[in-house]
Amino acid sequence: MDDIPDIPNEESYTDSQYSELMDFLSHSQSMRDAAKNAVKQSMFAAGGAFTGSFIAGPVGGLVGGIIGSIIGFVKSDDYDGLIICLTKLELERRKKLLNEVVQVLKLAGASAQSFQNVEMFKDVLLRYAEQEQVRNGIWNACINSARS
Repeated sequence: MDDIPDIPNEESYTDSQYSELMDFLSHSQSMRDAAKNAVKQSMFAAGGAFTGSFIAGPVGGLVGGIIGSIIGFVKSDDYDGLIICLTKLELERRKKLLNEVVQVLKLAGASAQSFQNVEMFKDVLLRYAEQEQVRNGIWNACINSARS
């Protein structure tokens, strides 16, 4: 039994691993692309773009989209994005988030030994996040943490 490595539990994740996750979410091109596409899809549904294009064709859609975006910006409340919200999580919610992310990575095939230090965690995160289901799982864990 001495050759079996310790499997980290949610109590053993460190602030540096949490920081690495936040850095990953902030700088990962694949995560940024996923978020950008979600915003892009939302913008297609914007009333300004629809109204403008309905009235004046493609140029009207462009102008209406710009005007709709400006109005939305002016009328919206000040809020933090998901990354800011997650960096403000209290310790227990951070641990829960990291545990959920580790579970997503394990389901994708990462071994328990992959989470022993920050560098290994970073490597696993980068390697497995190339898979769409892993990216989706990480985003879902983050969104759930931000909601609770």
